[in-house]
Amino acid sequence: MPIRFRRTFKILPGVKINVSKGGISVSVGTRGFHLTFGKHGVRQTIGIPGSGLSETSYLFKNEPESEKGKESDEDDRKRKRDSDDDNGAVGCFPWGCLLFILVATVVGYFAANTFDLLPPNYLSDLSEQLTRWLQRAGL
Repeated sequence: MPIRFRRTFKILPGVKINVSKGGISVSVGTRGFHLTFGKHGVRQTIGIPGSGLSETSYLFKNEPESEKGKESDEDDRKRKRDSDDDNGAVGCFPWGCLLFILVATVVGYFAANTFDLLPPNYLSDLSEQLTRWLQRAGL
């Protein structure tokens, strides 16, 4: 009978360290959307909180060395053909990436604000800088 081990430690709001028999990984994000950085690569999980429905996919996948050496020329040709079909897409749909950046920014802001790491006028200075960038871009 296989024995499983998994333990999760919350270190900051939205940041967890996962320890298991297979190794250590770090998860960043909130319920409904998070990224997990581990030895197998970067995995995104998107779901509907409380429903039990979720979808997981790799943004970047690390293949073990033993797997790389076993592949044949036919597998290489098939992978090349498949990668040509998606025009080099990484596997992250644009709204998912945008949502992650937004969630990470909000979580980072609240974490930094909790530990008094932000200057007093941080949000007003940030919005002023963003306005200047948008004006220079012609938007």
